[in-house]
Amino acid sequence: MRHLIIGNSAAGTAAAEAIRERDPAARVTMLSKDTAFFSRCQLHLVASGRRSSAKTRFVPRDWAQRHGIEVRLGVEVTGIDAHQKQVLCSNGEILPYDRLLLSTGASSLMPPIAGMEGPGVFGLRNLEDAEGICGQIMGCKNVVVIGAGLVGCELAEALIKASHTSVSIIEMAPYPLPLQLEQHTGARMRQLMGEHGINMICGDSVSAIERNAAGNPCAVALKSGRILSADLVVCAAGVRPNIDLFAPLGDIGRRGIPIDEGCRTSVTDIYAAGDVTESCDNTLGRVMPSAIWPAARRQGRVAGINMSGGSEALTDHTGLKTSAVLCGIPLVSLGPIFDLNPAWQKQIYEHTDSRGRLCTKVCYTQSDGSLAATVLWGDVSLAGLYAEAIVKKRSVGDLSPGIVPDYRLQAVG
Repeated sequence: MRHLIIGNSAAGTAAAEAIRERDPAARVTMLSKDTAFFSRCQLHLVASGRRSSAKTRFVPRDWAQRHGIEVRLGVEVTGIDAHQKQVLCSNGEILPYDRLLLSTGASSLMPPIAGMEGPGVFGLRNLEDAEGICGQIMGCKNVVVIGAGLVGCELAEALIKASHTSVSIIEMAPYPLPLQLEQHTGARMRQLMGEHGINMICGDSVSAIERNAAGNPCAVALKSGRILSADLVVCAAGVRPNIDLFAPLGDIGRRGIPIDEGCRTSVTDIYAAGDVTESCDNTLGRVMPSAIWPAARRQGRVAGINMSGGSEALTDHTGLKTSAVLCGIPLVSLGPIFDLNPAWQKQIYEHTDSRGRLCTKVCYTQSDGSLAATVLWGDVSLAGLYAEAIVKKRSVGDLSPGIVPDYRLQAVG
């Protein structure tokens, strides 16, 4: 059996490992246009100069040899012939397959803003982006980050910690991390990032990137009329799935390649996993992307098992989990914080921990008492139990004593 995997990140490596576990004799080939294995979760550290590219590698040096995987890096697939079951590579090589996995990920979404194209403007999805930012950052006095999602916020903090002069974030929402935080914690994060030296501009958006006579960025114009000096701009305003290879072959959804619970696409013997896909999120019962590392690993493993003749399904699947540490504060966001039902009951519990830090739990419950969504600020020790309750649609009363409400906490809203 010939297995071909396009993409070498979380989903692709998980699939390769699962195939090898089930079929020691199978031929497994991995292709990637990337020239290295790297964790996208660490790109902000590379961009700020706080970590080398080599230290972002997430698999051992002997990973391919240990698992018997033929890995070809720096090779881009330019086309798929689903009838002949073969792929065309950028170097002219044609490779046959019996089963194919698309784990091609996603790319930075670059909005149609005047001045966006050209030198000095970067996304942040691959090592080239991060290394490009790092290579220019030392000569910059003013950096503007478009988008206060997790990527933008982590980058801004990393740049400040690296002692770069001025960093501004532009966000259309009224507070940073609008997909992960609600109003109470969002307002607190906006204040906290300001206290850490980040110029946080919310409720505004970029209308143009102005360039000087040499073609380099010199300023960012906002829709409010405000002008910010900018020597370098990073666009962290979202991603688009890399669906181009599959689009001529089969069904494309609203935001990716649709897959069933076995990670199969609409084309026989072609599977997909990771950021390129959309699948049913069990928390919402809605087809949507699951753009987090654990979900990609799980999808990759399910795909690999099924590609090698097994029978596995995505269960308790969700991408609505975020865990991060920003400005020294541990955060966990669980459930559809960005799509709250007005009928859900909201409760906020707060206490001061042994270090004098204010910890907050924001809980949303449905009419039957089941936990729908949660934001944990500071104290994230019980995040796993909350996550399980949300996915399993358990009532708050079913949780172990001391979960919600904790006896130490005082309800404040």
